[in-house]
Formats: sequence, C-alpha cells, structure tokens
Amino acid sequence: MNVKQERHDEAEIRELAAKFVEANKAKMALPQRPPQQAGQSMNILSFLTSDKAKGKNNSVPAQSSSDSETKNIDEESIKGRFGWTLMGKMHIPYILRSGESYCAVRMVEMKVLNKLLNYLHQDLYNCTNIRSYYITEAEARLLNEINFKHCDYQFGREQFTSRDLIVRLTDANEFYQFLGHCYAKLVNTADAENLDRCGFIRINRESVVPYTVYNEQKYVPLFYFEGETDNLKQRADKLEGWDLSYLKFCCKVQGIRNELFAHDSCSVISLNDIKNYFPPGTMFEDYWPKKNLDSQLLISRNSNQQQIVQWTRQPTAPPISAHPPPSPKPATQAKAANNSHMHNVHVYSNYGIAGGQPPYHAAQPRTASSAVRATYPSAASRHNMRPYFSNIGQAPPPLVRANSSS
Repeated sequence: MNVKQERHDEAEIRELAAKFVEANKAKMALPQRPPQQAGQSMNILSFLTSDKAKGKNNSVPAQSSSDSETKNIDEESIKGRFGWTLMGKMHIPYILRSGESYCAVRMVEMKVLNKLLNYLHQDLYNCTNIRSYYITEAEARLLNEINFKHCDYQFGREQFTSRDLIVRLTDANEFYQFLGHCYAKLVNTADAENLDRCGFIRINRESVVPYTVYNEQKYVPLFYFEGETDNLKQRADKLEGWDLSYLKFCCKVQGIRNELFAHDSCSVISLNDIKNYFPPGTMFEDYWPKKNLDSQLLISRNSNQQQIVQWTRQPTAPPISAHPPPSPKPATQAKAANNSHMHNVHVYSNYGIAGGQPPYHAAQPRTASSAVRATYPSAASRHNMRPYFSNIGQAPPPLVRANSSS
C-alpha cells in the first residue's frame, strides 16, 4: 500500500483558507441594517423599474392592434385571391374575408338585382336586415383588378374605394331569392303557385292568417290568435332571419299593423298545433288575397315616381383605413363557372380608371321603429337611383323559384 505524500503547496492553501474564515467572522460581527427596510427599498425600485419596462413593451402592440386586425381580415385580398359564383344567371366575383365569402354591393346591384329593384317598393326591403361592411384598401385594389382586367369594366369605370360596401355572399343569394319570390307572388304568375316559402291559410273561408315554412312545416304568428294563448306559448318557437322576412312580406301584403311584426324576432306556432284548437271539420286551405295592397308594393314600368334603393343596413363603424402592401404574385385565372377554384391576381398600387368616388352610398341609419311603415307613401323617380342604373335596359325581371339554389 502506498502512503499519500503531502504536496509542497498544501500548507499555503490551508493558510489562505484560515484568512478567509477570519475575514468572514469579522464581517458578521459588524451591525446589520434592518432587512425589512432594505427589502422595502428594493421592492419599490423594482416595482417602478418593472412598470416603466412594461409601459414601453405594451405601447407597441396598442399602436399596431388596428393594423394587425385589418391585415387579418383582408389577408386573402392582399394575396390577390378571389373566386366566382353563379347568382341567378350571372357570374359574380367574390372576395374572402376571415375565411368567409363576400361580394360587392355595387356588382350585385348592377348584374343581378337591377331589374327587380326597379319594380319592388322600398317597403319590401325593410322586411330584411342585411348587414354591410366597408372594404379595405387591399380589397378595393383587388375589386378594381377584377373589374378592369377580368371583366372588361362590366361593373362600371368608377373605382372601388374604401367607401364601397360588401355583404356576405349567403345574404346576397338569399336576398335575390327573396325578391324573386315577392315579385312572383305580387304579379300572380303561374310560377307563384310552386313557391311555397310563404303564403296565407284561410280558415272556414273567413279568417286569413299568413304563414311561412320553417323546418319543413307551416308556422303562423302567435299574435293572430286569442283565447287559450297560454297553452300555445308553451309550444311556440321564435322566428328570426330570412324565415321572418318572408312572414313580414305576407304581413305587408295583408296590411297588418307594423308594431305587431316590426321586430327582429316573432313568436310563431305550428299550423298542426293550431288545428287541434279548432273543432273537427274546420277547413284549412291555401289562399292568396286578390284584392290587397299588391299594387302599392309594385312600381309600374311607366311610372315617373322616384325610387330610392337602400337594401342594406349601413355600417356602424367608419371606413377601414389601412395601407397593406401590394401582392407580389402574378395574375392567374380559371374558368368563371368554376366556383371551387380560387385565383391569384397581381394587385397594382394605382389604376388609370376614369371616375372618382362613387356617390351612391346613402348613409341613412335604420332603427327598429323605422324599419316598416303603416302606410305606403308615394315613392320618388327611379331616375334618382344610383348612377350606374342609367344605362341598363328595363326588361321584365326573371321569375325565380324560392327553392332553387344559386
């Protein structure tokens, strides 16, 4: 066994360690400051310092929050992506916003709704509640690109700006079906018999009650009935959206008091449940009144009355102001009839398109009390409609089945 030999420097190490021990003992013998005061002073300084740092860090996201929000909603338009859809017999381009399809109000009016809007009274548009939105600068550039490059100015030579409006594509399709249904019913065409989205039920050839089809069943307003309404209220459903719009249309045709249906919802009861409260043998038949207010809801082709068109609800927020970068991608386009493919187009920063800001957006806020009127006042000339209607021929509008898909 080998014995460990002491190294020559171990004595110096022990001496140095002893000095450190003596110095530490002397330091501990000195009077100490109260730890609480030192801790408080330290906490205050740390608190003030951290607040300043947080203030600097939080100020940056607050300034850029609106820009990031705008970038998120029109990110697809910045990339130049759009698509085509068939509305009626016309191909309408649509853009994407947050994954949902939107179409320009101007394009839909010019190519799809222009004929129907000239023959139906403004009161019918009050039956609907379509929300519109201002477009961003990136969306305006994309719509201008679509108009002049892919459509050869079919939607006019006025530039799209941040004052233009868009609506959801589903709402535009529903509104087109709604107008076609109303027109067919009001002119009593043969196709109107096949449009069963709404109508009237005549009970024992005396009482006439409007109905709308909801969940493949006929529903009638609860306010039409009196007596054992407490039992009916327990079985009632709430009608909203487009189903309610068709019921409001029938109420206007019949001349019902506006305060009874001028709301965003209506309590309705199934016609099958109503039949149980009538004695056996009661007759229930489909009916459409011949002598009604139809003439006041239609506008004659030769009429010189003005027709002010406002079928969307004006946006509550101001126009979106942002400056997104133009798209670097080249322009490509597939066939117009293919709705499933998206297209990439190059977005130019400037366009040499004649015309200025569209003057046709009338900002008239609509409230629940002003959504409908008890009377049908004389409307003014459709010559006062939006300027792009001036060169459009006024051929009779097509009749559209309510159950057809666009």
